[in-house]
This record gives sequence, C-alpha cells and structure tokens, in this order.
Amino acid sequence: MEINAAADPESVMSLPELVENVLISGDCADVSNFTQQVGGLPNQSTTKSYGFFRRPLGSTFPFESGVILTSGQAYPAGNTVVAGNPYPDFANGLPGDADLETALGQTNTNDATYVKFEFVPTSPDFNFRFLMASEEYDGSTECAFADSFAFLLKDVTSPNYTNLAVLPDGTPVSVTNINDSTGCPANIPFFEGYDLGDTNYGGRTVVLTASATVIPNRTYEIKLVVADQGDSAWDSAIFLEAGSFNIGLDLGPDLTISAGNAPCSDTPFPLSTNYPGLTHTWYQDGIEVIGETSNILNISSTGIYTVEVELAVGCTGSDEIFVEFAETPIIANALSDLMICDDDNDGFFGLDLTSLNPIIYGAQNPLEFSISYHPTQVDADNNTSALPTVYTNQVAYQQEEIFVRIENNIGTQCYSTDSFLFDVFDSA
Repeated sequence: MEINAAADPESVMSLPELVENVLISGDCADVSNFTQQVGGLPNQSTTKSYGFFRRPLGSTFPFESGVILTSGQAYPAGNTVVAGNPYPDFANGLPGDADLETALGQTNTNDATYVKFEFVPTSPDFNFRFLMASEEYDGSTECAFADSFAFLLKDVTSPNYTNLAVLPDGTPVSVTNINDSTGCPANIPFFEGYDLGDTNYGGRTVVLTASATVIPNRTYEIKLVVADQGDSAWDSAIFLEAGSFNIGLDLGPDLTISAGNAPCSDTPFPLSTNYPGLTHTWYQDGIEVIGETSNILNISSTGIYTVEVELAVGCTGSDEIFVEFAETPIIANALSDLMICDDDNDGFFGLDLTSLNPIIYGAQNPLEFSISYHPTQVDADNNTSALPTVYTNQVAYQQEEIFVRIENNIGTQCYSTDSFLFDVFDSA
C-alpha cells in the first residue's frame, strides 16, 4: 500500500482537506467548522497520524484510494514491507477520546486521531465504506485490547451522538468485536483475515458500510475517530474509501456476476432514487436515455448507468452504477408426459432423469447451466429436495408430477422451471 507517497499531492493535505477533497462525493452538502486531533503537520508525510493512500498495481486491497486515520503513524502502515506482526510501534502520543469511549462503553483509550465537522445536507441519505486494520490482530491480543473506530453523528441541537460504524446487528466496530481468534472469536464473517500482505497490519475486517438518514437543510455534526484501547502500543487504522462518503445520490453497489448480485436477463431490473418528484436525467454508457425522466429506470442490458438530479438550486446530485446481467436459461423443449409400461407389473419404475437433460438443454451449453428435478414447484423454486438421478415412483400406479429446474451456474438466482407427469402402467 502506498501511503502519503511523495508523488501524490494529497499526501501533504490537512485532514480537513482530505475529507473535503478525497472522502466526500457529491456537491450537496455545506461542510464547515472543522476541528481535529492529529499527530504531525500536513507536510510531515512520514510521521503524521493520518494521510492519503493509494492501492499499488497488483494489490488486491479492496479500495483504490482514500483516507487513512491511525492510532499511530500512517506512513509505516504501508510503503515498505515490514515482516512479522506487530511492526515496530509508532505511538503518536495523543490522548484518548471521551466520545469514542461513551459510544462504545469503553475506558482507557489512547492515541486517538479524529476529525470533526458540521454539514448541512440537501439529500436525506448518506453512506460511506470503510475497513479497520490492526496490529492487535495476532491471534491472541485481540481478546484483550479493544482498539476501535466510531463514526459519530448528531444533530447540532442534540447532546448525544449516534455511532454509525456498527455491524448489521448494531455491534460496534472494534478488534475484540470482529476477529477469528481461537480465544475469543467474534463476528467471524466480518473478519477478512490475518497477514494479508496489503498493509503492514496483522489483519483487517471486510469492507463495511455505514449509512444514515438525515433531514435536508438541518445542521449535523460528524466525528470520525480511531484509538488504541488499554495501551499505547500496537496501532490500528481505519481506511476510508475515496468518494464513498456519499451525501448526494446513491444507486448502490455495482451489480456483477462475479459478486453474485447480478440481476437476471429475463426480467427488467429497476434502478431508482429517493426523489420521485424531481426530474432525472439517465445515461447508459454515457448516452442519454431519451424520454426517461422519472426516479425509476427499468433496464435490461449490461452497461454503466448514470443519473443526474437537481436536488436544490446549485446542488446537482449524481451517481453511476455498473450493472451486469446474468443469463437466465430456458427450458428449450417442453417435456412430454411420460407413460411407462411396467414389464414386471409391480407398479414401480426407475426413471433415469438425466436422460431428459438433452431435451431441456437444447442448444444451451451444459457447462454453463445445471438441471435438477424436484417433487414440488416450491422445491424447484427454492432448489431444495432434489430427486436422485434414477427416480422410482413412490406409490404403485399413482401418477406423479415432477418439476425440473435449470439454473445458471454463476448466477443461481437465474433459473427456469417446468413440469411433466410420470405414470406407470402394467405392460399387459
């Protein structure tokens, strides 16, 4: 990871400048009244407690660039690989933070870096993406030292903050709350892993999203703070994705086959905003979609979609999203009902269901799609209770309906179903 690299002009920005120029996207908020607690001056790129990061070529780090806040020094967290964990400690000598302690129910925080500011939104929704990394992730110390991050929000008329940096169940983001230690495992699905190699920290969380609904034209206060807990050693950091602090429009994350969230090709997919009363301008791959001015656009082809909305005078919100459609397979040929003559006249027959597959596939590639058979339509829709390859009717001489499902192997939510009757008769 490149952190506060000399080639990046953002590396000598102050933390408020980084918030305004790197973190925030959209022009629909009046941001002011910054205060901060940081270690180092803006031009002290190798020692300050915050900075600008950029993903180098070949790295699998999930963010291309953004802002880093640390409970130590930012520069040693990347740039040169430091073997082992922890890397040499670079405590920043800052005090802890009472607001963080109140929000998380902690005591004894140290080395807190924070930025606080006011903003007046013209959009009712905002969100941002982040992840937490720490030296405490070594398989044991995460059980004892709750290094933490908080994204605190309040109306300026309120004395109390709400912490937005929480898991879906409301659990705050801290080392003790997210880890895969053998001694105190917690919320393992939200822990990406140990010693991933993209930073010098011992481990990190998965990408997390914080969001809130606010009242437009009301003044709010935001505070982003990270700190050590219990000691001043073994630093932690928050990586905030550039442009992800979205206080304008948000069409959501990209929808792709590789991410498993691509829509299916047989059904138009609606893109929408929360502004039904305003005029929208939609674009597909940079070309305006003529005649579409509502807050909903139904799409059916892969592309980059952009929307622009004038939310207020001087405030144009915009966002874009890449949508990839997964192919929905079809039942190429309808299956005929099967009337089977039973040679031994016992009323039972073992049917090789796979013998029907070529009829269902038609010209479709069997490597791309899978076929299964089920006893009910509900099972076919849910892909449950699949029948064995050779299926024997359950009751002699009683007609059964068998349901078939063909699905996309890489977009299993994209499927089609059909059914046929299976009936066994005596041969004479």
